[in-house]
Amino acid sequence: MVERGKFFLYDAFLPALDAGRYQVRAEVDLFTDDETTPDPAADVAPHVTHVNVTAPRFRLPPDQALLTFPPANSEGAYESRLPQIVLKRRTLPWDRDPAPLNAEINDQRVREETPWLALVVIAEGEGTIEHDVPVADCVSEGVVLQGDADTATGSRLKVPRSVVQAVFPTIDDLIMLTHVREVNLEDTEAAMGDDDGFLSVVIANRMPQFDRQACRPKAYTACLINLEGQLDKLPPPAPPRDFFNESDLHLSAVHATIAEAIRTGAAVPVTSGGTPRRLDTSDTVAMNEAIRRGEVVFHGNRLIDRAGLTETGPNDLGVFEAGAVLDGDFSGLAGDGAERVFKADGVFGGFDLALDLVFPEPIFRFPVLTSWRFTCSGAGSFEGLMQGLDVGLLGTETPGGYTRPLPACTPAQTGEGPGDAPVSQLPLEIAETGHVGMPHLTRAGSEENAWYRGPFSPHRLMRRVHARMDDDGPILAHVSDHLRMMTPEGRQDVSLAVAFETGRLLAMSQPSFVASLMRWRAQRFGAAVAAAKQQALFLDGVLDPLIPRDAFDEAVLGGLLGQRLEQVLFADFARRRDTALGPAGPLVRPGRRIAELGGQTLEVLSTGLGIAPDLLQAWLETPEAPVVLARAQAAPVDLEGVGALAEGDLLDSQLDAALDEGLFKLAELAVGREALDAGSLDGIRTFEDLTDFLTDRLRRRAEP
Repeated sequence: MVERGKFFLYDAFLPALDAGRYQVRAEVDLFTDDETTPDPAADVAPHVTHVNVTAPRFRLPPDQALLTFPPANSEGAYESRLPQIVLKRRTLPWDRDPAPLNAEINDQRVREETPWLALVVIAEGEGTIEHDVPVADCVSEGVVLQGDADTATGSRLKVPRSVVQAVFPTIDDLIMLTHVREVNLEDTEAAMGDDDGFLSVVIANRMPQFDRQACRPKAYTACLINLEGQLDKLPPPAPPRDFFNESDLHLSAVHATIAEAIRTGAAVPVTSGGTPRRLDTSDTVAMNEAIRRGEVVFHGNRLIDRAGLTETGPNDLGVFEAGAVLDGDFSGLAGDGAERVFKADGVFGGFDLALDLVFPEPIFRFPVLTSWRFTCSGAGSFEGLMQGLDVGLLGTETPGGYTRPLPACTPAQTGEGPGDAPVSQLPLEIAETGHVGMPHLTRAGSEENAWYRGPFSPHRLMRRVHARMDDDGPILAHVSDHLRMMTPEGRQDVSLAVAFETGRLLAMSQPSFVASLMRWRAQRFGAAVAAAKQQALFLDGVLDPLIPRDAFDEAVLGGLLGQRLEQVLFADFARRRDTALGPAGPLVRPGRRIAELGGQTLEVLSTGLGIAPDLLQAWLETPEAPVVLARAQAAPVDLEGVGALAEGDLLDSQLDAALDEGLFKLAELAVGREALDAGSLDGIRTFEDLTDFLTDRLRRRAEP
């Protein structure tokens, strides 16, 4: 088992079956006694069934992305770590084949460990991401992906060939940029909400950099792309060239039209700004995805598509209720939001020319399963920032102050400083424990002064006031718990309440956490509620007359609740048979007259028993008369239809043999096997009835 704080690394986790449709055929071969020759009489038809192994292909489910670095929509110093994404499914990067096994592409061989996913980092202006595109148009021209698609529309990345050659990984790099990590599930920081402890990690091959030429932050977009059928688009492993051939130039139809217009002087209409965009408001998945990306916002009781532009500005989708946004119900949109509008090309907004007009080379398209934006705002890293901190209480002034390191391209500051800031508020109220007095607006609307401290307090503080120092563990709080504490002076300490609310908001901002929480609520929460109701049924006294409360707890702890319930219920039913089970019925009920016989009972019995009707009538009237018994014994048995058993000695011999065997067993039981074998039956006396005989036999066996 992996220890806390450690993890195991694996090169790959190959699935037993790749994603796709399979046909399973089962055949059974039966052989004759010699076990070599098939038996044609026992031929069994083969059974054929179909199996569909599913996996994400064009869109990544929200619960599969556990972590992204750098965080989405963040800004910071990210020059020292490669961007990466952590996936919940351990086999996801290898669930599909990017190309046939052992295929030779650009002097590189496709192996089993070659993933079909890659994380690429695109800087501002290097490519374009387009959403809600049919999946057939998400791949480069001439590429057709066989098999089922997990969604009708998806996102695609459009990049020129020069960008692919410059920043995309090679086929051999893909194996080194993907691995599986095994962690301890109890280590919440490493497990990140996973359920089996195995995580797949896809790393980018490009380090974000601060824009030192323009001396400003640089925006990037990290894209998890699908490489199926497009490994030949990746760069070769050779080093970059400092020359080009004529074959490297690519003249598209647009360039040919412009060249012809320049030669002839004809006018060519070139439109800058955008491609048509239709936002289908009836597609709930597409609308939620657009809201998650920040393209569609709720403002002033109206839903606005900021990515769609009309002649008058952003596209107004119509009047909308705030509650419907939370419920994800877009059926009540009122307006012309489904009309075709125009969207500006480019990931980061603004108008620019189409890529086909700017780059004289082919444009490649790759399906994007998920993407996020971040900005590299300076040099250094988070570790460097933390090492530069001076430890002290909140409000402590550091001698000289802390200056964040700036890039080398930052111009030197000249001139005089602004001077000291005017005193506009009282000095901070600081306690030895690290608490700072801060203004606090309560929910009732009153303004008070409360205590607050951050997590890096120089003194150990009690989370629970009445707990012992060795038993003061973390508080498992609920959203309704009152985590605000009152100090002896009557002021509130809101430190724990602020920490809980901050953590709750951070957790709810992660789509994977929300999806896991909803799945837990649907599965385990319902089962827990049912179990609690069953326990309440016992604890509320419903079964107290049957099972005392102390006996109930003992049965639950011992795992004997079912057996205990069975005992007390049957005992209670036995005591209250008439009320619990109903009155007991008689052991023997008189037979009911069969209406179908219609007075023909004698004829039916005579036919069924094979006895003459007059003899049967006499027998029914006087069953003990000697004359009737003698007549019955002398009457022949009607064996009509039995065949050969009606005549001959076969039946007699079989009956005699069975009778002799039965008499021998009876004699063996009566006198013993030894007496029969010796042929001596001395001491055997006659008995009047069977009871006397059995009593004598038992007495003899009991004698020594």
